[in-house]
Amino acid sequence: MRQVVSDALGDFSAIYDEDVEVVCVTRPQTSTCKTFADQLISARQVPQLRWMQAANDPDAPSKVLPDHINAEVLAVLSNEIAEACELLGVLMDCEQIGVRLETLNAPMCPRFHVDFVHCRMLITLSGVGTDWIPNPNVDWDIFADLDTTAPPTRVDTEIQQLSTGNWSLLKGGKWSDHFDGVVHRSPHTSSERLLLTLDPIM
Repeated sequence: MRQVVSDALGDFSAIYDEDVEVVCVTRPQTSTCKTFADQLISARQVPQLRWMQAANDPDAPSKVLPDHINAEVLAVLSNEIAEACELLGVLMDCEQIGVRLETLNAPMCPRFHVDFVHCRMLITLSGVGTDWIPNPNVDWDIFADLDTTAPPTRVDTEIQQLSTGNWSLLKGGKWSDHFDGVVHRSPHTSSERLLLTLDPIM
């Protein structure tokens, strides 16, 4: 299994390759989004928000996000969410996207695990990105041992980290019968991060 890193949205189609588990795409507006995300965190303006929206509805995020957010920040954040939803809808041939936006100051999922979903897009808008382990590097005996907190990595392998600002698409446990899903966890940090999670509703 391998990771695809690109700067072209069209390369998300590589997720359908059997030997690909993660596709990460660098976005040109990353620095702008991070600046605005930092502002949201500093102003304590983003609580935990969850909603479902049509994949092709560009106005949906602005209807859900708090209206007291600075108009410029709101526009950038809404566009980021709407564009990602539209891409997922086309890529996964689905009409609905589950969206979660939350400010975190502690690990939401501190233990390495697999999400039992078809796939999931993670976008760390600000702060440290999600930890993950390439499938060939997972020690599945350690992973299955619920009594240990040791990272389930094979000898001489390292934990990887998704880059802040990238759109990262991870295969989940429901992707196929031949792949167990990407093993990942929240980073072990007390610093605040703004995380956007998108789930195609299949």
